[in-house]
Amino acid sequence: MSKEAKPYRIKPYISEACALLLCLLFAYTAISKVYDWQGTKGGLYNQVFPDWMATAILYGLPPIELVTSVMLISNPLRKTGFLVSIILLAAFSIYIGIVMTGIFGRTPCSCGGVINSLDWGEHLVFNLVFLGIAVIGLKVNRK
Repeated sequence: MSKEAKPYRIKPYISEACALLLCLLFAYTAISKVYDWQGTKGGLYNQVFPDWMATAILYGLPPIELVTSVMLISNPLRKTGFLVSIILLAAFSIYIGIVMTGIFGRTPCSCGGVINSLDWGEHLVFNLVFLGIAVIGLKVNRK
């Protein structure tokens, strides 16, 4: 097959687009958590999980999000970046779903999210869209 007749390959572009979108999401969320440290802290300690877990998330999540962003823009680490993205987005989506069931007896504010004005249902849709992007990115990134 000659070079002119080679089929157009779109998979690398899809992988790049997915990685870039997720990179921007995680970089933004990490930076916004650090920038509004007191708001993030207040939002986390208002959630239904124990204080020790809020503390772990407060100090652990921003670095994890930043490292995930770097992995997503680094070709050798991109697959791992997609996997970590899937884990983070799935974990938060599951948490949102549990909160929405009312199982905890109260519904904490959805403050401190990517877009502060989103309610829990909108956060869930937002997360599921980005979870889908991460899954697509992982699938097309496989060799």
